[in-house]
Amino acid sequence: MMRFTLLLCLALFLLASCQRQPQATIEIPDGKVGLVGYGSLTSKKQMALQLGKPYNGTVDIIHLKGYQRTWTATTPNERSFPPLNNLLRCIYEGDSIYPNKLSVLNIREKNSVSINCCFFIMDEKDLDIIDQTEKGYQRIDVTNNIEEFKVTKGIVWAYQAMPEYTEAPVLEDPSMYTTPQIYLDFLEAGFSELGDAYREEFYKTTLPIPQPIVLNCDMVTPPSVNK
Repeated sequence: MMRFTLLLCLALFLLASCQRQPQATIEIPDGKVGLVGYGSLTSKKQMALQLGKPYNGTVDIIHLKGYQRTWTATTPNERSFPPLNNLLRCIYEGDSIYPNKLSVLNIREKNSVSINCCFFIMDEKDLDIIDQTEKGYQRIDVTNNIEEFKVTKGIVWAYQAMPEYTEAPVLEDPSMYTTPQIYLDFLEAGFSELGDAYREEFYKTTLPIPQPIVLNCDMVTPPSVNK
């Protein structure tokens, strides 16, 4: 009986080994780079807005392993930060306020976690444009963190908030930290291209948004810019 059980276990192990598919591989062409978008950069339209020109590449849904999606990127509400040359004016308890910082999406390292994202292949020279639109973030190498395939040539980047722009918002003071509703609307616009399943998984793999600091906001141009 014991021998039969051992033989059965061995047979099942060999069967599972034979059925295991090898991981797919890709090569990124010379002059190109891979880019993982996990928040406001998750569609062709959003990539085109960032680049200021059409994006004609593909967009693939992938999973980034070893990272948790959070609401801990806090960029200043200043004209030098996106939206460039504008400030965000928000409504809080019936009054207009200019929040000090904007709390938006970020990623942090965390083992045994993966998040759904979008994968782009773009011209390497266009990274300079994305570096400007992602001010307050830094590029990190995530070439070996993609679940669906192994990159055998080239590099894959993602953007993570710089340490000086990474902090958890204080919920009691929306004038200090605000998540603009228009940022959430921008995310929803991307979800409309990616489908309901992507949207559902996005929120399941993202730490909860701090609802008390979500405010209706609009972009305004300070008077000094018009002079």
